Amino acid sequence: MQADPPILTVERISKQFGGVRAVNDVSLEVRQGEILGLIGPNGAGKTTTFNLVSGRFSLTSGEVRLFGRRITGLRPDRIAGLGIARTFQGTRIFPKLSVTGNIETALLAGSRLGFWEDWLGLARARAVRKSIGGEVARILDFVGLSEHADSEAGSLAYAHQSLLGIGLALALKPKLLLLDEPFAGMNPRETAEAARMVRRIRETGVTVLLVEHDMAAVMGVCDRIVVLDQGQKIAEGTPAEIRANQRVIEAYLGTDDDA
Repeated sequence: MQADPPILTVERISKQFGGVRAVNDVSLEVRQGEILGLIGPNGAGKTTTFNLVSGRFSLTSGEVRLFGRRITGLRPDRIAGLGIARTFQGTRIFPKLSVTGNIETALLAGSRLGFWEDWLGLARARAVRKSIGGEVARILDFVGLSEHADSEAGSLAYAHQSLLGIGLALALKPKLLLLDEPFAGMNPRETAEAARMVRRIRETGVTVLLVEHDMAAVMGVCDRIVVLDQGQKIAEGTPAEIRANQRVIEAYLGTDDDA
């Protein structure tokens, strides 16, 4: 039986900033329905790779394809419209809006509702806003923020702001979700709950590519892992294979002598 084609193909991509090559000839595939981890030391090129895939940075060389379609050179909004959503290191939320208002804003953006349609209260705008209410509640329940629905987003704890960032990305109904350090700032209990949420995201049919420094979480949640070091891919495999890879141990996970 022939395997499904990859949802995302990254082929020999490179990015140079002046004399620094932040990403150097990296290739990887994200398979439909999997959770793929992208790990490496600080400065390894992980977030730059995310920025290249999502269109925030232009490629120096190489190609990116989504469902076999070349998306190299497209604007970030065009790429998002094709089905890629992402979160960011730190948080990208609307701090002065309520948690509910944040999700409503993302859903309205995804609905392509025009300003005048909304402002004039036209029939389509009323229908969209009516449908959004239930979707807001569903997303907040999914990311575990229902009890904070009326809170000002900027007043949330950092871990909850990260969850809200994931909710904003999910509101765009992506086919591929790029999660940039989703467990940052979380205690072990919060991390375990967030890891379960990432698995539930996959169960809804969304493929996940994540960057994360919490190795226990990565090993527990990912189907496969790609390792970068100094902008280059040095390993790829299952969590068990990565855990046993001597080059990865030396470059990132550390050895007993490092202590």
